[in-house]
Amino acid sequence: MFFMPNKVIYLRLKSGISIFPHVSINIGEVADIEGDPFYTHKISGIPLKIEFKDHEEKKVLSSLLLVRLINSYYPEVEVEVIDSADAIIRLEKDRFPFIRFTKLLFLPLVCLLLFIGSAMAIMNFHADVSMPTVHQQIFKILTGEETQNPLIIQIPYSLGIGLGMSIFFNHIFHKKLNKEPSPLEVEMFLYDENVNRYLKVKENTNNNQREE
Repeated sequence: MFFMPNKVIYLRLKSGISIFPHVSINIGEVADIEGDPFYTHKISGIPLKIEFKDHEEKKVLSSLLLVRLINSYYPEVEVEVIDSADAIIRLEKDRFPFIRFTKLLFLPLVCLLLFIGSAMAIMNFHADVSMPTVHQQIFKILTGEETQNPLIIQIPYSLGIGLGMSIFFNHIFHKKLNKEPSPLEVEMFLYDENVNRYLKVKENTNNNQREE
């Protein structure tokens, strides 16, 4: 008995898609495809051309583009899009040695600026709240004696600042204290999500203006 393949294909765009310049990709690399294996295997291998403008590192990929491309190869197939209708394609440039060298060149400068900025912030905070006076008063309460340099309090306090920051950011050197994301990772994720949402809205607005 002969069975006709199911002509309904389910398409879901992937997230966090990165491609390198001048590298050809296919639909299977940017989307998850489910349905009859007769079609899914062939559709996954359909070549996809994505062009970036000068100095453009992100581009919006619309699911409508993929639907039109699939139907141009297989008009009899019905494509159902699941989840998000758009995806962000990121252009990776790390293959170029010059760019990697530039990043390494700026790394010490960024570390130096962060170190100076953090030190200034901590010193200004301590000056605002008169932290040396607070340490002297705590030392007097605990021991009944007065001293200008209560090192027994100042040294553990200084070590506690570094330890507290490590616990707060969930990192000690290259190891995480637990599997939860750190506050910095959450903020970076939210920033990236907001940028992607902005690019999608801007692309849809430009498309509507061109249609008008």
